Amino acid sequence: MQIPVPFEGFQTLSLEYALVLLVGTVLLVALLNAIRPPVTQITVLAFVPWMMSGAALHVFYQIGEFYNSQIYPPLIRPFFSAPAVYLTTFLGMGGVWVVASILGMGGQSRTRSKDVVARYLGVVGIGVTLALVGLLAWQGLDPAVGSDVTPTERFIPIIGIIATMVLTFVVYLLIGAWRTYIIAEARYVGAVALFAHLLDGITTTIGVDILGVSERSVIPARIIEFAGTLPTAQYIGSGWLFLVVKLLVAVVIVVTFADYVREEPTRGNLLFAFVTAVGLGPAMNNVFLFLLGAY
Repeated sequence: MQIPVPFEGFQTLSLEYALVLLVGTVLLVALLNAIRPPVTQITVLAFVPWMMSGAALHVFYQIGEFYNSQIYPPLIRPFFSAPAVYLTTFLGMGGVWVVASILGMGGQSRTRSKDVVARYLGVVGIGVTLALVGLLAWQGLDPAVGSDVTPTERFIPIIGIIATMVLTFVVYLLIGAWRTYIIAEARYVGAVALFAHLLDGITTTIGVDILGVSERSVIPARIIEFAGTLPTAQYIGSGWLFLVVKLLVAVVIVVTFADYVREEPTRGNLLFAFVTAVGLGPAMNNVFLFLLGAY
């Protein structure tokens, strides 16, 4: 069995769709640059539900392709393919961010406005995510979706999320014991970036070694294939090496750029937001698909 993941199978958009996304993105970035909304660590946390929403939106597209059904109307379906879905989600989030900035920054102190803007953005993002997760759950009731998957197999991703939370806490604690200033500077953005990449590694390992899913992204597949040639493969599987790589990459990023968050808060927080999205997107894509049994 094979699972479609966000970083493989990128589809080329037709010129008109590409122009819509490109022009929309350029205009939105220009507008955000003019408004200059605050980008704090809380703002990065407010981005998280939107990252999950993007993964959910792409899952609907994948289900439609996997089961040959029309979930999205043909006119808008290309906007939810990969990588177009990332820009589509950014446009939706960016629009809310602009409105939240205008409403939240009016007539308030700069310090308070930062919290208000992040709160608006986060609350709307959570609402959108919950609605999409509800629709995914409803889609999962379709007998055609995951009909050959047991309830136990569908519960496994939840265990993966819990394991990721525990591992993130332990690793971040160890980083703090080694260099206390890193946690003091990276704080929330460091923790969420670490969690995102560990969840990607753990869900990929679960898919490969427990659910029998074939990894189709090039780099992870090569790492997993190499691990499969090692003597340890018969004892602990082949997904562990990808998890280790993700862990090392995330730790290096957190340690290396912790100072950047303090010295350049806006750019540093945006950097960690991007790093988080790169990990959380495919991770939540895996989680949603595994829960649905659509693999």
